[in-house]
Amino acid sequence: MVTQEQANGIYSFALIDSAALIPHEEVEEERLLLLVKEITRDGTLNSPVMVDRSSMVILDGHHRVKALRLLGCHLTPAYLVDYRHPSITVTQWRSDVPVNKGTVVEAGLSGHPYPPRVSRHRWGLPPAERPVPLSLLRAPSV
Repeated sequence: MVTQEQANGIYSFALIDSAALIPHEEVEEERLLLLVKEITRDGTLNSPVMVDRSSMVILDGHHRVKALRLLGCHLTPAYLVDYRHPSITVTQWRSDVPVNKGTVVEAGLSGHPYPPRVSRHRWGLPPAERPVPLSLLRAPSV
């Protein structure tokens, strides 16, 4: 079945080995702990993370990825995106750290992520929520 995300060539949904995902931002510990509690209570992750499909750099969802790791999940639901697509834009939350698509990927690949909440991504056609149960995400990666 082809979804709208797959049909437009921008997004494709997958369960990704969590170890393959590369952060470009650090996380806020307090926010992380609240998210761990929420995911545990719900028993699902409702919103997949957004990942640049060519570099595996996390674009949106750093807290979700780290929360899943803390909960013993080996898999992460993700939308793999064509980050070069013009409908995906990035701006900055903070005035002291300029960002663009190139610096976001560079921050991830360099191993020197930005502080929390630096980049703000916008999706021209936002993908749908896709709840995935924790039991499926805890399965050992292949």
